[in-house]
Amino acid sequence: MLDGLRFDAPDLSPVYVAARLMADGNAASLYDHHPYLFNIVPPGTFRETAARCGFTGNITPYVHLPLFAWLSRPLVFLPFSAAAATLLLCNILAVVASLLLTLRLTGLQPTLRWLCVTVIALSCFYPLRYGLRLGQTTPLVFLGLTSLCCLSRSGHQKLSGVLLGLMISLKITPILFLGHFLVKKRWSATIATVITLLAVGAASVVLAGWEHNLAFAHNIIRLSGLSLASWNNQSFDGLLLRWETGGLHLYDWHLLALPGALKAVKCTALACAGLLWFGALLKTANRQSEHGDLLGFSLTIIISVIFSPIAWTHYLLFLAFPCIVLVSRLVHNPTTPCRIWLMGGVIISYIGMALPAPYLLSLLNVPLVHRIPLIVVSSGGFLGGALLLLITLSGLFWQKD
Repeated sequence: MLDGLRFDAPDLSPVYVAARLMADGNAASLYDHHPYLFNIVPPGTFRETAARCGFTGNITPYVHLPLFAWLSRPLVFLPFSAAAATLLLCNILAVVASLLLTLRLTGLQPTLRWLCVTVIALSCFYPLRYGLRLGQTTPLVFLGLTSLCCLSRSGHQKLSGVLLGLMISLKITPILFLGHFLVKKRWSATIATVITLLAVGAASVVLAGWEHNLAFAHNIIRLSGLSLASWNNQSFDGLLLRWETGGLHLYDWHLLALPGALKAVKCTALACAGLLWFGALLKTANRQSEHGDLLGFSLTIIISVIFSPIAWTHYLLFLAFPCIVLVSRLVHNPTTPCRIWLMGGVIISYIGMALPAPYLLSLLNVPLVHRIPLIVVSSGGFLGGALLLLITLSGLFWQKD
């Protein structure tokens, strides 16, 4: 489950160092980023503080709001291993809670059979293992997404807006749900999201200081329009950059901009996906059906992940929700046209996302495997998500409730 119980939590270490910087009054060094390598912190106060905290190897940069570093200051009173173990426990509990909520939402009651099937499927799901091992907060955001769906469908619009605002403050990926609420005319949720974001921003300025938030904003602007060709970026940008550069930047996390022609391809694909998303949500708003709501929610999740500039492999955990929704729909509707083909598509999509890209890339010299194009082997997560997108769209546009 945890790759041999190795959970060093390297992605938690920059948060731990940022908390120390904030506690020591050295917050000016929070965003000591390398100019073009995303996974390296250049020599300076951040690196020196990391060394004092006991991190002797490579350390990745801090990328969150200054407020998050300010709130993380209690971590400095814990050994890093204790902080990592605590986060691991919270993440596992979040995954279990997300699983139970999703099963209830889809009508697959958490019987022993379905619990066993889903637990086995998630245990073999590399994005989950990867996120747990890195010490990421992705499982917590996954719980937030499933809770958002529950709250929204229960009529708790203001509370769902507050939750969405908090999630966006932690990870920008769910921001498309602001548009989701707008298209569905859930004004209370939309307003509550905006107010929450403004409140978080104001709190960050008051508690962490204006200059550090300005540095955060400058860093976001600097990174906009850039992406990575590395194996663990499973976005459309990542696929296009790997198409352009081959294996040159698979392992160096070099920040790159799309060439003009590929940028046009991306904009065209994004425009098509946006129009389909908008039309699908309008259709589900008119139908007022439970299945349509869940499929619309799933569609927003899929587009949020695969069309973001950087979609780390552990972000694919979010796509477990659409997988379960689609399986539920196909199980409950045995007369669905092309049901077997659609179920097969969901399974192939799951396999594409579940298989670990590093292990597959290490097999490229094996007979038969070396015949598979590098772009396919290194982009299984994106391709699985794209297939899931097509199946979800078919359910929204062509299938009957």
